[in-house]
Amino acid sequence: MSFQNAQQFVQLFVLVFFRTAGLMLAAPLFGSSRIPRRVKVMLALVLALGLVNRVHVPPHMPGDNIQLAAGVAGELVFGLLMGLGMSLAFTAITWGGEIIGQQMGFTLGETFDPQYGQGGSIVGDLYLMLTLIIFMAIRGHHAMIEGLAASFDSLPLLGAGIDKGLFDLFIGLLTAATVLAFKVAAPMLVTMLVVDVALGFIGKSVPQINVMNAGLTLRSGLGIAVLVVGLMLTSEIMRGALFDSVSSITNAWTAKPAAG
Repeated sequence: MSFQNAQQFVQLFVLVFFRTAGLMLAAPLFGSSRIPRRVKVMLALVLALGLVNRVHVPPHMPGDNIQLAAGVAGELVFGLLMGLGMSLAFTAITWGGEIIGQQMGFTLGETFDPQYGQGGSIVGDLYLMLTLIIFMAIRGHHAMIEGLAASFDSLPLLGAGIDKGLFDLFIGLLTAATVLAFKVAAPMLVTMLVVDVALGFIGKSVPQINVMNAGLTLRSGLGIAVLVVGLMLTSEIMRGALFDSVSSITNAWTAKPAAG
């Protein structure tokens, strides 16, 4: 192998690695802060080594370090966008769990959220773990890696960019994530609205009753029952949302024909 071919291979590997690393930083499951950074780097290196031989060499490789740095930045941002697009459904479901925990009065018992590296409610963590289980069950991690491999054919190295179609896709995913969060929290929100109205009538009719203390106990007890029923009602909605999210992102970067 000549020096020029070796240099070209190194540049190609670096570009593939940074697109893969960007995905690893923001993707669901792989982007969790509980996974050490060294493990993420090793996963990205292994995936890049497996993908580099099937990647087409761009017609115009970077001629100097500045061009290479610009290409690396572009691939890293594109990988981050891929992972972020699939993480929106996770964020929405976790947000729905946070709303449920707030309605139940469980926000005081915050725990460490391994996915986002910050404090979260118990109910939010419950929904996050359930989402991860569903994601693994529908083989979302396999689809994500397969989509990453296919992205090098449809969106070649140094050719990825943000166009109107991709922007509209993310706006649609963000809107769908907001709707999903309220769908997940809807059973609890409706129940607590009925409870608040009932307690208001009781407080006006029987002023001797301490509505605040009774309300805390009632909201917690009834909230647990609604939470169990809500998990059964919304689990299929979460599964469908995760499947649609993975399908939308993977189709977005594999639908375009390969350049050249």
